[in-house]
Amino acid sequence: MKHFINLTSRVINKLHIVQIVKQPNKYYIHISKNDLYGLFAFGSGFLESDNNVIEICEKKNKQDYDKITSEIENMDDK
Repeated sequence: MKHFINLTSRVINKLHIVQIVKQPNKYYIHISKNDLYGLFAFGSGFLESDNNVIEICEKKNKQDYDKITSEIENMDDK
């Protein structure tokens, strides 16, 4: 099983994908950051993390769009 998606300008680790939002002719891939931040005081507080968003558009980069489509179809088959 491959853990990486090799796109034209970047390599994505599948384990870091939080969600993929599908829209007509476009995907938004939300990638988790390894940074955590928060505040704790007197036994209570909060801990947060942000996500990076990668936009894959069929019109701008057909090759990457097709690759992500193929990866999603392979996930549906399992």
